[in-house]
Amino acid sequence: MELGPAEPPLGAPSASLPTVTTPPGTRSSTPSAWRSRYVPAILDLVIPGLGHLVAGRHKLAAIFGIPFLALALVGLLMLATTSTGRLAAEAVNVFWLLLGVQGIVLVWRLAAAGASLLAPGLPRLRVLDVVPIAVLLVLFAGPQVVLGYITNEARIASDDVFVVDAGSGSWNPTGSVAPDPSDFATAPPSVEPSVEPSVSPTVGPQRISVLLLGIDSGVGRSTALTDTMIVASLDPVTKTVSMVSVPRDMVNVPLPDGRIFKEKINSLDAFARHNPKQFPGSNGTGHDVLMAALGTLLNIKINYYAAVNLQGFADVVNTLGGVDVNVAHGFCDPTYDQYGYTNGFSITAGRHHLNGLQALAYARVRKAAGESDFTRAARQQELLNGIRDRIVKGGFLKDPVGLLRAIGQTLSTNVPRSLLPDLADDMASIGRAQTYRAVIDHPLVAPGSDYRGSIQLPNYKLISLLAAQMFPAPGTLPNKQFATPPALTGGGGGSGVSNCAPAATPTPKPTPKPTKSPSPSPSPDATASPTAEEPTPSPTAP
Repeated sequence: MELGPAEPPLGAPSASLPTVTTPPGTRSSTPSAWRSRYVPAILDLVIPGLGHLVAGRHKLAAIFGIPFLALALVGLLMLATTSTGRLAAEAVNVFWLLLGVQGIVLVWRLAAAGASLLAPGLPRLRVLDVVPIAVLLVLFAGPQVVLGYITNEARIASDDVFVVDAGSGSWNPTGSVAPDPSDFATAPPSVEPSVEPSVSPTVGPQRISVLLLGIDSGVGRSTALTDTMIVASLDPVTKTVSMVSVPRDMVNVPLPDGRIFKEKINSLDAFARHNPKQFPGSNGTGHDVLMAALGTLLNIKINYYAAVNLQGFADVVNTLGGVDVNVAHGFCDPTYDQYGYTNGFSITAGRHHLNGLQALAYARVRKAAGESDFTRAARQQELLNGIRDRIVKGGFLKDPVGLLRAIGQTLSTNVPRSLLPDLADDMASIGRAQTYRAVIDHPLVAPGSDYRGSIQLPNYKLISLLAAQMFPAPGTLPNKQFATPPALTGGGGGSGVSNCAPAATPTPKPTPKPTKSPSPSPSPDATASPTAEEPTPSPTAP
């Protein structure tokens, strides 16, 4: 029996269709490579494990996808239940943790994409694959690298802002010091400063009070003076903020140890820093002594400060994209010659949008007609409202890295980082309608002049009455007469700012040369009239 040719085994290639094998190292066609290698890698860079799931590698999809999805779920839950401001404040306390998490996520995404690029069964990578892989890394991994960079910049800025060794709380005297007659005096009978400023006796949430300092260390200054002093106090119950500005030329401010600082209050910070032996128990910064003095004056406990260098203030405003302010009264100061304005500064009344240098000039001018240290203090409070509004409305997103750097170079504070999340929540809900503002002005102070120069003498009783109205017990609203006026309409479209030349002195008109009037023809009946050289005398008053 003759047998035919043996049939090929099941699955063997047909004799009529010869098998085409791909030599090792030969790259597959471009469409096939993108479908089998790059598309899954792209998906894995977006969501680790997704590319493996699409390619049918379910085990790798679970290994890379489940941890990432769990982390993403936690993040989404936090976003849904926490305000943006609070999240940013919480981040200040965990910057290193955030950097670590971002690093792990980046490595996880790269590992998932790498597993897709090198999946078993795919041709090995060649030199030409470097280009598409580099493009993938830049497009999909690059944004996370940028995010990590911003996070690190925020960490550096926060370390500059939050002064670790600045101590907390206002100065609490630990011993007695013999007064130096040149700088101190014993409190007169009309001044009875308490050793510790009184706090609200209520049980529960207490006021959080911060001394806001604008420090001017500009040209011609041998020391840094606190030319701006605003006591800002938050009532966590009524969700209101009270701001009281203290004039820089006020003298004879009481200290908690019973002494009186005779010099201008804007020099106390620097004096205490350079004379620590006069303030036993002080932390040496000078800020704590100033907090204690103003706390004694206003009968309020001040535990925190925030100091701003005025030369860096403009950078902060610029990185926020400017601020909108109410200008109650327009003014022109032809003498202003600082920080970008060399020909004076003027602004019109109304709602205006100011850039950094404009805002700085608006906060500093005091020599214009009708303006003074007191009107300047009110303008500074208005600027604080504008900055708060700008931050809450997302102005920080315009240039987050620039803003962080500007804040780090401009601001320092002893407010603890742990307090920031609660403060962020409160401030997000406090606008103009919940802000109360006052300036210690006449008749709370009386002007004077002596060896100290131009000074303001405090009326302690009237200042105490103002403090009681502005800083009542938690749960009680401040006096409504100090409520902040609503924002003007107009949206802050223009700056209303220009240079300001001195008012021109009117040129006197020349005196017209008198002309000789013709003499009337004499008549025989005419009576002689008095001549111009001999005027008729006016009647003399009895």
